[in-house]
Amino acid sequence: MDTDEPSLKPNWSLPSDLLSFLANAQTILSKASIPHCLIGGAALGAWGRPRATNDLDLLVLVDDESRTRLITQLSLSDIRVNQRWLDANPMAKARVTRFAAPSCPDYPLDIIYAADRHEHETLARAQRVLLQGLSLTVVSPEDLILLKLKASRPTDFDDVLAIVKNPRLQLDLAYLWDWVDRLGLQGELQYVFQAATGEEHGSGQQPP
Repeated sequence: MDTDEPSLKPNWSLPSDLLSFLANAQTILSKASIPHCLIGGAALGAWGRPRATNDLDLLVLVDDESRTRLITQLSLSDIRVNQRWLDANPMAKARVTRFAAPSCPDYPLDIIYAADRHEHETLARAQRVLLQGLSLTVVSPEDLILLKLKASRPTDFDDVLAIVKNPRLQLDLAYLWDWVDRLGLQGELQYVFQAATGEEHGSGQQPP
């Protein structure tokens, strides 16, 4: 669960311009009382292995009023809707809004709107981490696994495997298996655990 003070200090880093952009966006969302957390490739460094990312992904919980407030508050800090991207992706606008900022032109910011019960739970379980002296709100490792299993893109398997194989983590397996049962992803998670441990059955197995 998100707390006021960061309790975790993962061994990861981000380019200074990207980190400043992310911290600024999260500060704006916090001041607007909008639940949010970092997800996607940039969050992987907290729980798995750092890898290059082309954008920032923030999951948020908003209604129509707070969505308007979000866009307004970001624009006041020169983080503006990328209208060209929205025009080229009209089917995506109910799910995601892409923003851009002159201070970090190489990294778009995708604001993704929570759409199901698991994503609401993801926001409730987000954690505060300390990165290069800045406090950030980041998706929990279990929920990052679930989001990536749901997405099932080519890089997602490797990302999930990196989290599962991280010896610093003690994953909440009961929570994971509860949600993969609800989401119909049992086979996908079992495959990941088998890939992580070979054919040995151990801590990754579903409780009886």
